[in-house]
Amino acid sequence: MNGMNRTIVGVVYGIALTYAVLCLVMSLIWLFDTGAASLVLFLPVEGFGFDLGTPTGGIYDTLLSWLTSLMSLPDETARYVKLLLIVVGFIVPVLGMVSRPALDVEGGGNPAEYLWTHRPKAFARCVTSPFGLFQACTAKHKALVVVPVILLPLYVWWALLLAVALVVPFLLVRAVIGMRIKSAAKREEAEYTRTTQYAVCPKCKRNFLRPKVRCKCGLELEYPVPNEHGYRYHTCNKGHDIPCVSGKRGSLRTVCPYCSADIETREAMPISIAMVGAVGSGKTTMMLAAVKSITAMARTRDIVVEAVSPGVSKDAVAAKDVVARTPPGEMDSECLFIRSRALQDREIIFNDVSGQEFEPREDKILFEEYFTYSDGIVFAFDPVALKRQGRTATPMEVFESFHYMFTQINGTSPSKVSSVPFAIVATRNDVMGPALTDDAVRDYLRDNGQGDFVRVAESLFSDVAYFAVNSTGDDCMSAARPVWWIVRRCDRELADAVPVE
Repeated sequence: MNGMNRTIVGVVYGIALTYAVLCLVMSLIWLFDTGAASLVLFLPVEGFGFDLGTPTGGIYDTLLSWLTSLMSLPDETARYVKLLLIVVGFIVPVLGMVSRPALDVEGGGNPAEYLWTHRPKAFARCVTSPFGLFQACTAKHKALVVVPVILLPLYVWWALLLAVALVVPFLLVRAVIGMRIKSAAKREEAEYTRTTQYAVCPKCKRNFLRPKVRCKCGLELEYPVPNEHGYRYHTCNKGHDIPCVSGKRGSLRTVCPYCSADIETREAMPISIAMVGAVGSGKTTMMLAAVKSITAMARTRDIVVEAVSPGVSKDAVAAKDVVARTPPGEMDSECLFIRSRALQDREIIFNDVSGQEFEPREDKILFEEYFTYSDGIVFAFDPVALKRQGRTATPMEVFESFHYMFTQINGTSPSKVSSVPFAIVATRNDVMGPALTDDAVRDYLRDNGQGDFVRVAESLFSDVAYFAVNSTGDDCMSAARPVWWIVRRCDRELADAVPVE
């Protein structure tokens, strides 16, 4: 049981036991004053403070007198035996209250401990806890249930008293905890929506509101948020604490709820960018050059850029000029985390697939799940190959194949205009003679037989921009401009923090 539950149980049981102990003391006083055993209630009397109340009747005394008569004890000794039996009758339900079944808070489907006041059937379990010795003995061995059965006449009165005494403190504490949960949940949801919004799996490409969490002991839990498992932290069934407040969960081991792959989310706001282009159009080289430029610019602002996938690692960036062609099929997303003291963590996700996937064919497999939540699309073409009119697919052919997938996956009409930022990028500008400017890219496409591509792209995407970039060599800052144009469209704070120009 975690610390918060121990506090809750201490408050509820403390109030009930305090009242019960007062009743016990007065019952013992009554015994010594009158010689009769009775459960005396501690009741307030207006104008007199507290009085001993009224004895519960002669049933209790008759039972204890009968037991002492069987022993043939003198009156004085019988009185002390009655005292012992009253104390035993009091202790037995207290032991039932603190038995393991009565205090059980383990979670089932989500193996995180419940708050004691919010576990399933919490009220019924609380008020019946003085009879918990039945369940505790049964759990050990069925034959042991004979013990509480034999002792029942001695402690049933105290058990009923404790059950009644537990009602008010339990309801009050549950109401207070419920208000704390509701308030914390509202704050957490607003903060998560503002700073994170959703998470993305780089393996299966699906996005989801929150991932699952894998505890250090291996248990897989629902993402910890203020709820019936806790409003500050959750505790797994093996006793490990897990924070459930925004800003303190970044180091948690997260798991995709769909494919169960271990992933990193760090509660960073994801910015998803899809790379589109023909085979050999320079998508991957441009992506790596962009990563290099973004990292260099961020370093000058004391902002850390951390690559967590091998495709954008330091080694991959260093070898960007000789990168191999992207193999066909579904690839893992490439992920960068950007963090600083003054900036909420961000995650830039590049979805770079082989140009073969954009070649027109009838048996195309639609696996590009990320098209449903992309923050921007970078459409790359090789201006040198376009001018030479080689065998590679033209921008129009690639666009038709891409747009078919885009609309099919999103379930939209082929004529619907998308508001997703669409950057058309001329790569390999370093080998062009003369080099293209951004303003010249549109005319270059039209002059080289791609006027229909320009017209269709601008009619189906409402936010289109043209770029000419250098991706090879050390002078590759321009490769980051299409990426940062998309970033500025969806996250001006990040764009201003790392001014890639």
